[in-house]
Amino acid sequence: MGKISENKPAASCSGCFAWGQLPGRFCRGCYTYGQQHAVGECVGCRRQVPVDDKHGYCRLCRAQATWAIKASGKASVIEPYLRQVTCQQLFFANLQRPKSGGPRVGKAGRRVLKPPPLPEPHRVITRQRN
Repeated sequence: MGKISENKPAASCSGCFAWGQLPGRFCRGCYTYGQQHAVGECVGCRRQVPVDDKHGYCRLCRAQATWAIKASGKASVIEPYLRQVTCQQLFFANLQRPKSGGPRVGKAGRRVLKPPPLPEPHRVITRQRN
């Protein structure tokens, strides 16, 4: 996948319906997912798209389950959340990972570095002469 032209019109990904400037028919995430998985019927949404071998879900259903896990605030396995996916939250393409050189996202991007402690001032001892 090469660089995306700046004047290319926005479109919807054929795999996950993400909206944005895409390098082709698929966003980068779906393109990579499609290279690693065979096409089959997704257990969740019943579409003919690349699905994982273990659970049989597409990238969009897996992403929705992952977002549900994060929203619950619990560290959990994905399988119970995959079975609960009944709808999809659409999103913009290429926002999951920033381009190299861009500002950091997530907790690391919000974290403000603490300034280094100031050195203690030197104490000057003065004596008064009478």
